Amino acid sequence: MIPQDFLRQIAKEHSVSNTELDVLAAAINGEPMNAIAQRLGIRPEAARKRLGEVYKKFHIAGAGPGKLAKLQQILVSQYQTRQTQGPIVAIPVTPEVEVGELPPQYDWGEAPDISAFYGRAQELTALQTWISQDHCRVVALLGIAGIGKTALAVRLARSLEEQDEFEFIIWRSLRHGVSPREVIGRLVQTLSRKRQTYLPDSAHNRITLLIDYLRQHRCLLVLDGVESVLRQGDISGQYRDGFEDYGELLRRVGEESHQSCLLLTSSEKPREVARLEGNTLPVRVSQLGALGPDEAGEIFRDKGLQEEKLWKELIDLYRGNPLTLKIASTTIQELFGGRVSEFLKQSTLVFGDIRDLLQRQFDRLSDIERAIVYWLAIEQQPLSLSQLRDKISIPFSQPELIEALESLGRRSLIERGAAGGAMFGLQPVVLEYVTQEFTDRACYELQDLLRTQKIDRLDLFRTHALEASEGKDTGPILPAVKDRLRKLIRNDRQLEGQLDRVLAVLQAKFPLEVGYATSNVQSVLDSLRLDLPPVEA
Repeated sequence: MIPQDFLRQIAKEHSVSNTELDVLAAAINGEPMNAIAQRLGIRPEAARKRLGEVYKKFHIAGAGPGKLAKLQQILVSQYQTRQTQGPIVAIPVTPEVEVGELPPQYDWGEAPDISAFYGRAQELTALQTWISQDHCRVVALLGIAGIGKTALAVRLARSLEEQDEFEFIIWRSLRHGVSPREVIGRLVQTLSRKRQTYLPDSAHNRITLLIDYLRQHRCLLVLDGVESVLRQGDISGQYRDGFEDYGELLRRVGEESHQSCLLLTSSEKPREVARLEGNTLPVRVSQLGALGPDEAGEIFRDKGLQEEKLWKELIDLYRGNPLTLKIASTTIQELFGGRVSEFLKQSTLVFGDIRDLLQRQFDRLSDIERAIVYWLAIEQQPLSLSQLRDKISIPFSQPELIEALESLGRRSLIERGAAGGAMFGLQPVVLEYVTQEFTDRACYELQDLLRTQKIDRLDLFRTHALEASEGKDTGPILPAVKDRLRKLIRNDRQLEGQLDRVLAVLQAKFPLEVGYATSNVQSVLDSLRLDLPPVEA
């Protein structure tokens, strides 16, 4: 007969959950599986699955009743071995205490101070309902960088702290790329009040142990900046190498039964959240949008802006993004004495920290996502799925295009057209940034082409046009490229000659080899000749 204390200890060492332990103990004592299931209030299939998990944790393979006999043999052998080393003492991992016997424990980690918080009353109420009344297991706060996800998460967690609803509130930032194994281990140590003296090696077993604690205690876990563990240069929601176990953590916390909540913030939607979310399901998403005029007005008043009648225009241009509104307001106050009209005359939204903010998001895009946003910048208006498919020369399939649009939506970088339907565009500040980025790259490639007359290094200049579709205004990119070339090569006739020579090289190539490059050079040349005085006869 194996003592319960020893069985409990060895179960903890192998990350066997309480339910799995109950099934194991009953099976060892010869109780039929149907009787075990009935006593535990679960289905026989679930009881067998629990026992199967125990076999995996003890590395017992195969099939048939011999597996249970082998497990009993292992347990008896380990018990006899440890008996010779002294009495068995149960590890005090999950002490049986009455609620209220131990005080709540709050670990705020790297949570920022948010003494200045604007609006979000409606979102805050909805989130509190999801967590406190609907008992959601995972809640995700998503939105473009600067929209206020972290600030709202802090305000929400502080509000829940005041309600004294949770035994534990633990804040962890993922912005420095902490490994899932380390983060989960630290969470387990905190939830055990440092009584967990043994941690399994594998992340899977650590997650099992963590969920055990989430069942025993009412906990609020906050993971801030989840996008930091997601891969750049790929469709959104894919994990960086070595960080895939965060996906298992989100999936299992969302799927398995417990009494706690995992709150996460991210500028990208993790794929596990996308699969599990639903309006009435225990995994829900709050997609943060623009601040309203009243809330944004508080920012402007704090910054001392003038001309209140122009504030709405500023809010619309920055789509109510709190961080970019703060950055722009500081610039308006410092450079233009608080006069919004003077700032608007500059016709630029992207500068300084706003550019850096957008650059970090743009760097995360996959090749097909970049192709899409570049075409939206060229056209300077929303496009349909079929229009995008016709324009993109790179051989992407229809499913890949749909997936990329969905990914851009999850990054909050595209918005639906004003008329609704399947039209996709860029908000003004993103449009201006992408236009500048495209212009810079197109100029660099054209300069290199003029210098070397080699087409093998062409990329963007071959796959995208410099001007909008026929019948529309040419757009800002072609004039910007032409003006930059004229500043670089100050003799217009010399520039015309270089463009003529490059055009001849491109026209001699197979059209599919050069793509849009031929028409792009021709467009620059035609635009330049409009500015040149007529040649005297």
